[in-house]
Amino acid sequence: MTIEAIREKTPGTWHWLGLPPSYEATMWFPGTREQISQACQEAVRRSRFGTVRSDLGSGWVEARTRVTFRSYSENVRVWVDDQNQVHVTSECAYPLTFIDFGKNRWNVRRIFTHLTAILRSPSPV
Repeated sequence: MTIEAIREKTPGTWHWLGLPPSYEATMWFPGTREQISQACQEAVRRSRFGTVRSDLGSGWVEARTRVTFRSYSENVRVWVDDQNQVHVTSECAYPLTFIDFGKNRWNVRRIFTHLTAILRSPSPV
């Protein structure tokens, strides 16, 4: 699997309605791509998300959150581009979810909080 496959969002039957809810953010970190990729893997682990698949050489991790009373689970994608920008997206796993109650934003912020703690010195993009 390539980074392009991770970046590409698979449009579902309800995407034209803006469903399922999602959130995306980007932040730049200093260091090599390898260091940042390893930190992304560690941030996913510290966030207690289950890693579905990853390729640290290409700089991406795909994870899934647990089912809780707040949500039916979310798919979280983390990848590092060539300029050391970390992109994180979180999307509800259940396609007919209308409201995520801020859970996707919370997932993205949780990843960046752990990345900041691991790598120290982030700079928002």
